[in-house]
Amino acid sequence: MSDEYVAVCPVGEELVSRLLGLAELDLTDGEAVEAGIREAGWPDWSQAVQGPAYEDTPDVPDATHVTPDGHFVTADGDGTLQLPFAYLYTVDGGLLDEDIWGPIPGWTSQEGAWRPEFDAHFATVVQLFTDRLGLPDHDIRRPRYDSRYVSWRLEHTVVIVGQGPEPMSYHQFEDAHVLLVSRTAKDAPFPEGEAMRALVTS
Repeated sequence: MSDEYVAVCPVGEELVSRLLGLAELDLTDGEAVEAGIREAGWPDWSQAVQGPAYEDTPDVPDATHVTPDGHFVTADGDGTLQLPFAYLYTVDGGLLDEDIWGPIPGWTSQEGAWRPEFDAHFATVVQLFTDRLGLPDHDIRRPRYDSRYVSWRLEHTVVIVGQGPEPMSYHQFEDAHVLLVSRTAKDAPFPEGEAMRALVTS
């Protein structure tokens, strides 16, 4: 028997504004990115998780920073910034033997929730970015894998709201995330135009 969960750390308009401000930076410039994150008030991960709020959490995802709302952000000047905001997962005594996201500060989990609830959180974030940026350049759905990638091409950065299997999970859990990718970074993981469509639908 396994228990199904969806956990979420909500994305609001203020966070969208912060992310779009960071998207204006050269994400390959580590000093500029760090300065932008400090201005946003996001402490270093190592400092944040030492606080008393995290004492009773069974596990804390690795990251470089934590937002005041509890999102774990990875941004180290390599041309990308990633911020997961929802997880879909099972607790079955295998890879996960307890609910690891629900107890994390800023996160809530719903037992018995699954794809409809996960997709609804994703759609809410897509709409927030659509309200700010207009219709996306790409909205790619892969029904076979229950995944979706929505992207906007900005002057310096591609903004992606994506979902799919978390790479280390062996498909036991998935995440929904905001990903900022520099358009000038060498070997950027998400190319533009039809090359991107071919990549995410392959």
